[in-house]
Amino acid sequence: MNIKEITGRSLSTSNRILAEEAYNRGVTFEALPNKQFKMSYDKKSYIIRGGKISSAYNTRLAGKLTKYKNATGNFLRGMGYSSLENAVFLTYEVNRAWKWAEDILPVVVKPNDGIMGKLVFVKIDTYDEFKACFEKIAEVRDEILIEKFIEGAEYRFTFVKNDIVAVVKRVPANIVGDDLKNIEQLITSKNKQRSQRKNPLHKKLDMGEESERVLKKQGLSFNVIPKKGETIYLRNNSNVSTGGDAIDVTDDIQPELKETIRKAILAIPGLRVCGVDVLINGDDYHILEINAHAMLTMHHFPWEGEKREVVSKVIDGMFPGTLSKG
Repeated sequence: MNIKEITGRSLSTSNRILAEEAYNRGVTFEALPNKQFKMSYDKKSYIIRGGKISSAYNTRLAGKLTKYKNATGNFLRGMGYSSLENAVFLTYEVNRAWKWAEDILPVVVKPNDGIMGKLVFVKIDTYDEFKACFEKIAEVRDEILIEKFIEGAEYRFTFVKNDIVAVVKRVPANIVGDDLKNIEQLITSKNKQRSQRKNPLHKKLDMGEESERVLKKQGLSFNVIPKKGETIYLRNNSNVSTGGDAIDVTDDIQPELKETIRKAILAIPGLRVCGVDVLINGDDYHILEINAHAMLTMHHFPWEGEKREVVSKVIDGMFPGTLSKG
């Protein structure tokens, strides 16, 4: 079975696995103009735009609300859920944005409609750094979101049709010291491990400008030799797409918190599948953002922990009555 043949386009890993699961259950595919395709089974059918299969399961209203992080945060806070206060600025408003940020430093600077952790700058606390990050985003995005940085561990809760079906802890790109190798050598060693494991999701670590910036803020460089067992972070954001590690913790999260996050998602009409980024610090939680087109593969290919069959649950919801062959 050739997925590109039946859909008429190339797909990301998550969408390819979704398409394979659906095809194996008897769902039919029809290639349409503009790289769109149709998936049908019995009386259910969906038009897939942009190759985003799970997004078709949500209503357009839900998709629009969750696309813009400030709108999502305002909505959730209005419904009584904990979400970080933020503000959005246009590309020419760097000084106005800095005045807003000054009272709540450090801050996070990122695109208001960004994805996959791209152009996300965390723990910014000086004007020069703020301006540089702001302008870098302004080159490719129209709106820049500023929010207060809060310490805590970041988790991805994945929701499918009324339930939290999996949770991973997302650890920023990192290496662990051994008293022998410097940071550059430790990065090389971890990248070798990435190649050996052949995990299709987890990216190799890089030694580019952002890694250098993050190390410098810690008073470090690539030549420093960390102590044995010392964890050194190369990123402040925890996205797997920027070298982070996804660690399955589905069974470790308190049921009460899972229920709170579940109810927060249910508060958004028409949202049936999504990934929710949650910052947890002790008993406190903050919903960072909701992704209506979530990366499902982090649950199928965790760096540590148990694999979770999330894709099959999405197809269960989209096409009731089909039977998984897994």
